[in-house]
Amino acid sequence: MDNTPGFDAATQQQPQPPQGLHIRPLPPRKPSGAWRVVRWILFIVVTVVCALSVLVNFVLSAGLTGGGVRAEKVNERHLFGPSGMSASAKVAVVTVDDIITGTEETGATAWIFQQLKRAEDDGKVKAIILDVNSPGGGITASDIVHERVKKFQKRGKKVIVLMRDVAASGAYYISASADEIVAHPTTITGSIGVIVSSFNIEGLFGKIGVEAVVFKSAPYKDLLSPYRPVTPEESAILQGIVDKMFARFKEIVAEGRSLTEDEVDAVSNGAIFTAQEALDRKLIDSIGYFDDAVTSARKAAGTTNIEVVRYEKPPTLMDVLFSSKTDAAGDLTEEMAKLVETRRPGFYYLWPGP
Repeated sequence: MDNTPGFDAATQQQPQPPQGLHIRPLPPRKPSGAWRVVRWILFIVVTVVCALSVLVNFVLSAGLTGGGVRAEKVNERHLFGPSGMSASAKVAVVTVDDIITGTEETGATAWIFQQLKRAEDDGKVKAIILDVNSPGGGITASDIVHERVKKFQKRGKKVIVLMRDVAASGAYYISASADEIVAHPTTITGSIGVIVSSFNIEGLFGKIGVEAVVFKSAPYKDLLSPYRPVTPEESAILQGIVDKMFARFKEIVAEGRSLTEDEVDAVSNGAIFTAQEALDRKLIDSIGYFDDAVTSARKAAGTTNIEVVRYEKPPTLMDVLFSSKTDAAGDLTEEMAKLVETRRPGFYYLWPGP
C-alpha cells in the first residue's frame, strides 16, 4: 500500500488491456469423425426400421381386408384348464367390445367373424363364450353377426353370452339366439328398438346469412337434409322403415328367447334394464360372472376336461416397436372415428346414451 500523502487507493487506476485487443470465446468443439459416422449409421437404421414397419403394416392390413375372413389373424391365449393334448375340448372366448359396424371384411364385424371362423375350424372347440360389451350398432352389421352366430350353432357348437357393462340394442340383437345368457349384476341391457336421427341447422344458417341451394331429381332425394325441416310425407316414409326394422328386431327376440308377443311388446319400448330387471323379463337366464359363464359353457360342451382360451388380435410391428396400443392419442382418434361412423345418416340398433 502506497502511504504517499494525497494518494487515494479507491481511485487507483487498474491495468487496462491494450487498445484494439478483443477476447474471443473458443469455438465449440466439433464431434470427432468416428462419432459423426455412428450418428449417421443410427439415423439410417431408424429410418429403415420405420419404413419397414409402415410397409409391413400396410401389407398385413391389405391381407386382412382384401382376402376375406382369415383365421390365422386370430391369436389364441390360454386362460386356464388343461392345455394342449391333455384337454379333450376347448371353450373359446369371443370378444364383442365395440360399436358393431362394418361388414364381413371390415370394421368390428370382421373381427367377430374372424374369431367365429377360428372357433369353427378348431374341432376341439365345443362352445364359445360371447363376451359382449357394446351399445349396439348398425342394423345390417348387427343382423350379419346374428346370422353368423346362428350358423355357428348349426355346426353343433354352443354359445354362452356373458354381458359386461353394456349389452344394449344391437348387442342384445346378436345375443338373443344364444343357448344361455349370463349378465353381470351391474349390466345394462335392453334398449330394444330402432333409431334414425339427423340435424336441422336451417335456423343457424339464417342467423349467419347462409342459404343452402339444392337441385334434386325428385322430392325425396334430399331426405333428412340438415338444411330444411322434415315434411310430413318424409316422416311417414322414415317411420315406415323404422317400424319394419323394429318388427324384425322383435321377431329375433321372440324366437331367441321363446317369448310371447305380449312379453316381447312389454320389453320393446326402447327402455334399458338392469340385470335383475332383465332377468325378471326373461331377457337373460342368470346373473353371474365370468366363472359362471365358463361353468355353463363346460356343461354345454358335455365335459369338464376343457381348456379355456381367449381370442386376441395379434400385435402389429408398430405395436411392438412403438407400443401404439397404449398410445392415448391413437385410442382417442379411433374412438372419434367410431362416433362419426354412428352419426352418419342411417338406421341403427343402437343405444345412443353413452
